[in-house]
Amino acid sequence: MLLGLSVLTLGAQTVEPAESTGSVPVKHWEFDYYNYSISGGQETLYMNFTMALRYNFDTPLVDVGGEVTVGATPHDRHDPTELNKGDILKRTYIMLSPVAHYNFRRGKNASFYAGLGIGSGLGTREVFEGCTVDADGNIFEELKTEKYFVAALTPRIGVELFRHLRIGMHVRIPTDGEVTVGPSVSLTFGGGRKD
Repeated sequence: MLLGLSVLTLGAQTVEPAESTGSVPVKHWEFDYYNYSISGGQETLYMNFTMALRYNFDTPLVDVGGEVTVGATPHDRHDPTELNKGDILKRTYIMLSPVAHYNFRRGKNASFYAGLGIGSGLGTREVFEGCTVDADGNIFEELKTEKYFVAALTPRIGVELFRHLRIGMHVRIPTDGEVTVGPSVSLTFGGGRKD
């Protein structure tokens, strides 16, 4: 009788819901520092900096959290005489987003994820109004800075290597501007396997 109970207890300890999905238990809180992210479309290229805080649920294998992103288009050299009134020269934005991801093989050396961010924030853009040329040939640009509200969907997929390095691809679909696509690389602190 005792032997039978011991075998049943041993069997119960070796079967965990997370392991049945090819995953292992991980610590609940993790912080992401996206030290490098680029997204580009046909005419727009953004450099992005993102920080995220996420909570890992034991089951289902989902994490939820929030992130803040600051982005800007690089300052480009241009010939003002070739621009048209209304052309946008530079954009910047700051956005807050709730995020959620589903994780495959979480806690393993290579863990895959797919998720979505839904963000909103504020942006600015420099709009070309025209230019004048003085007698010496110096060109003076007339620019107008506009502030605007922006919202975006950001689906993403990627892989987390050794529980600390996340390499992904995201698509940003904003209410203002064009759809951009790009890679991201981030360092993750916390998370990791449970002891």
